[in-house]
Amino acid sequence: MTVDASDISQQVDPYLQGIRVLDATGALAGPFCTAILSDLGAEVIRVEPPAGDPLRRRGRNDGGPSIPFEMVHRNKSCIAVDITTPEGQDAIVAIAQSCDALVQNFRPGVMEKYGLGPARFRRDAPHIVYCSISGFGGSGPKATEAMVDLVAQGYAGLMSVTGSEDGEIAKAGFPVSDLGAGMWAAIGVLAGIVRRGRTGVGGFVDVSMVDGIASWSVWELADYQMTGNVPGPLGTAHRLAAPYQAFRCKDGRWLTVAVAERQWLRFCEFAQIPELTSDERYATEWTRYENRQSLAEILAARFLERPRDAWILDMSDLGIPCGPVLDLPEMLSEQQFVERGTFTRLTSGDDDVVYVNTPIVGDGAPRILRPAPLLGESTRRVLREAGYADQAIDELVRSKIVNESSQ
Repeated sequence: MTVDASDISQQVDPYLQGIRVLDATGALAGPFCTAILSDLGAEVIRVEPPAGDPLRRRGRNDGGPSIPFEMVHRNKSCIAVDITTPEGQDAIVAIAQSCDALVQNFRPGVMEKYGLGPARFRRDAPHIVYCSISGFGGSGPKATEAMVDLVAQGYAGLMSVTGSEDGEIAKAGFPVSDLGAGMWAAIGVLAGIVRRGRTGVGGFVDVSMVDGIASWSVWELADYQMTGNVPGPLGTAHRLAAPYQAFRCKDGRWLTVAVAERQWLRFCEFAQIPELTSDERYATEWTRYENRQSLAEILAARFLERPRDAWILDMSDLGIPCGPVLDLPEMLSEQQFVERGTFTRLTSGDDDVVYVNTPIVGDGAPRILRPAPLLGESTRRVLREAGYADQAIDELVRSKIVNESSQ
């Protein structure tokens, strides 16, 4: 079955329509979580300090919008509140009365210091699903230590199995510990909201960057338990199968190919290397894996004889999984992504910005509709909705506890 992704998301209401989320996050993991929720249709109210999130200025010195900020704060609204003050803290709790969840990614203990930890909300807003994202989580001997993506990839084992087969390690090219933590947090928030539908009570979700990376080690952990060998880097090769890796072709471009057991004879015949089918080193999936280095050398020489796209065209016709290694400009123009609506282009300020949609296609599917909000653009509206009179808001503005600027 195929679907027309161009308009299917317009057929019904968004999945999370009517859900409201307070976003007290910074950097990447927390904002990515709330970006997913906003794409899914939740109203996400971003809380920034009156001076604004420093990410608003990253990568720009001309006053234009920061593209990193745009990427993770699309679709959201923004209030500017000083949560270090009692008045600002009270405002957050008042706003929370009409919200379903709060997401924050301060280091453990910081929100408690500001009077906005889980205990405050259990008392004053027990319906709230309170989600905390941090490097090591809220418990354990390292709970309060600082964390960044590079350190998380090393600590949680990912870097030990990423890199070239000669043992030279590398980090993943995307900040996967931040993005993964954001995804796990979104799952936790949604699960909490579903449970609240049964019980009427919110809850606490504690997400760790390193836990998230460690949770993806299922294949490597299985390999270690089966063989007793400590897994190391394999380049583009697979942990338990061969051939399954990237090869350079005649035109200098790269392809990826994975040949399953049922496709081995067909592949050898097509690639004009029938002698491999009678070589006992490559007779089964396991022996091909055991002899993957010599097999890779044979295939590398063969793939250098033709251009990449010629190989891909023929192997695709035979049902052999394969594909190009695309760089980012190629990915943006790839027709598969275009028809799936993977990317959205919107105008923010004077710039055209390409955003990455949350990758769910279906009726009510998420789509990016608005660029990131201006600082404080929704402060007055949200405070009014929380019961504040204009005179009280004016006093908060004069006291610099909130900012309703649009700059």
